[in-house]
Amino acid sequence: MKKSNIKLLKIGAIQTILIAFYHFFIPFQFNWGVFLAEGIPTINWSLYALNNYFSFNLLTVAFFLLYYILFKREHMQTIKVLSIIAMLFWCFSAIYQILDPMPLPISLSWLGYVLPGLALMNIGVFSVPLKELLKL
Repeated sequence: MKKSNIKLLKIGAIQTILIAFYHFFIPFQFNWGVFLAEGIPTINWSLYALNNYFSFNLLTVAFFLLYYILFKREHMQTIKVLSIIAMLFWCFSAIYQILDPMPLPISLSWLGYVLPGLALMNIGVFSVPLKELLKL
């Protein structure tokens, strides 16, 4: 695999790790707790749990992708599968955010451009090396 494609996969994996960590903090950034009703503890718990499960799964995929890129480069099939999973996440993220943009407070309206833009950028970052990986 070309060095430039390895570098792109590293960038994509790191970007995915960063967005996974960011998602762990979203409930605090948007102060979710203020909007939860006391009479529905299971739903309140589920909201945080789903966010944390999602964040953990994304983090796990991205860490394993980075691990294989850095230390197990000969395992091309694993790198290919993990890259496809990451790419599918970014495609889903971009499509979802375009079709149903996140309602944001005015102070965070800039995220309405940054987050879909990041998703589209990462689609590009992953698509270049995946073209080579899918030929293998």
